Amino acid sequence: MPFITTKISGSLTEEQEIRLVSGLGKAIECVPGKTQESLMLSFEDNCHLYLRGDGSQPMAYVTVAVFGNPFHWGYEQLSLTIAQLFQETMSIDQTRVYIKYEDIPSWSVGGWTFGRVEAT
Repeated sequence: MPFITTKISGSLTEEQEIRLVSGLGKAIECVPGKTQESLMLSFEDNCHLYLRGDGSQPMAYVTVAVFGNPFHWGYEQLSLTIAQLFQETMSIDQTRVYIKYEDIPSWSVGGWTFGRVEAT
């Protein structure tokens, strides 16, 4: 289950949010075996973000958490796709779109747990 959380320095309109939801749903397919069908998204707009002490330019901080991809396949293309999407949708310069990746070793939904069990 991939989960993408986004903090944006400016306001997010409903139209922009719809475009981001659609675009991120397509972008996650850069990671083998991941689709919009299992993708969860969250957006926080009007965040106080600063880069090099300057908060005057629009920027975004995106966290992409992915289960079952220890070799980070597709991350390079996913990064490029996300940066382009935020530039096209929010007019955020690609150099101001920071992306952090997190590996999810296990997760659970509806009482079912997925992940590798380590022997101790």
